[in-house]
Amino acid sequence: MKKNLLLTTALASSLVVAGSGAIAQTTITGDMALTYAALSYKDNSTNGFSRRGAMRETQLNVTNTGKLNNGMGYAMGFALEFDGTGYAVGRQTAVIDNSISNENVYFDLLFGPTTVTVGVDHAPRGYASVVPQVYNIVDLAPIAGSATSFVVGGGVVESFGAGVNHKFMGLTASAYYTPKLRDTGQAETTSLGAGAENSAYELGLAGTIQGTGLSVKAFTSNSKKRDSLMGGDIESTVLGLGYNFGNFAIGAEYIEDRNNHQFSNQAASLTSQTGTTSGYNTLTRVEKTKWAGVSYNIDNNSSVSVGQFKTELGGSVKATTQGDEKMTAVQYGYNFGPVGLSLSYMKFENMNYVTALTASGDMGIARLTAKF
Repeated sequence: MKKNLLLTTALASSLVVAGSGAIAQTTITGDMALTYAALSYKDNSTNGFSRRGAMRETQLNVTNTGKLNNGMGYAMGFALEFDGTGYAVGRQTAVIDNSISNENVYFDLLFGPTTVTVGVDHAPRGYASVVPQVYNIVDLAPIAGSATSFVVGGGVVESFGAGVNHKFMGLTASAYYTPKLRDTGQAETTSLGAGAENSAYELGLAGTIQGTGLSVKAFTSNSKKRDSLMGGDIESTVLGLGYNFGNFAIGAEYIEDRNNHQFSNQAASLTSQTGTTSGYNTLTRVEKTKWAGVSYNIDNNSSVSVGQFKTELGGSVKATTQGDEKMTAVQYGYNFGPVGLSLSYMKFENMNYVTALTASGDMGIARLTAKF
């Protein structure tokens, strides 16, 4: 199979579009991850449990680059992502099948340092952190039940839309617009009636300033509320600074998220289930997250990191919850060349702002990754 893929790639790389003189080059890459996690949880009642489970992710990326017949540069591609189904409640086969083609589907026009893009999940977004870490805590926290929204916009860039980005001095400035939040264009029809999401935009600036070790990150996004019954627009802001001293790096971020898409989904769901206007729709939700970390490269192949985030929940929904979310992560990573290993230990408190309980626990995760 691998030889066939390589042969296909080689043939595609030499294709010439007849009559146009344009040369197109196609490449195929991939990656995979195998993860094992163990979780221990307890609260101030009699509730306590331990859980263990495996996770997997494999992905193929197809990219085509070249020149149009007018000499303009272009790039286009798509990714096929195959995640494990796990045992998460509500994960239906149809949803998993649809999600295979929702990553990195794009067509770009290239104008030197400026790129105009149309597609899904391809434009720059406020996901990569300036907080140094062996493995992204954004992906680890939900395993322990975290409700913190680390990604600004609640899915703006992951929705079908168009944008432009410009690179300068090691930084990338970007703007992106989607006519309908969380619409990936995966169906032949789309809902434009009551309950459908509204349009959204996201603006960003991120990168490491050329000639320095200083990294910056600033993103803001807005999606107008879908109807007058909702408590407010979906809005997010993230600000971050990091510095790399060589083997040692530090970084911190502040994230503010208002009425994120998970919260608006819950409000819409309650309304659809009852057939009446739910009072939950009119509530507002504000998350304020402070996140910081340090890392150290032991040698060329191994590194360690320590990080912590704390999220305060506010807005009118605050009365239904108790306590701030908090997680501390200690991580170790080793590079075997084509294969990487990361080990993480997390201590957490009040995941998902547990109502009337003081929940705490710990979690260990081992992860193998490979690229080809």
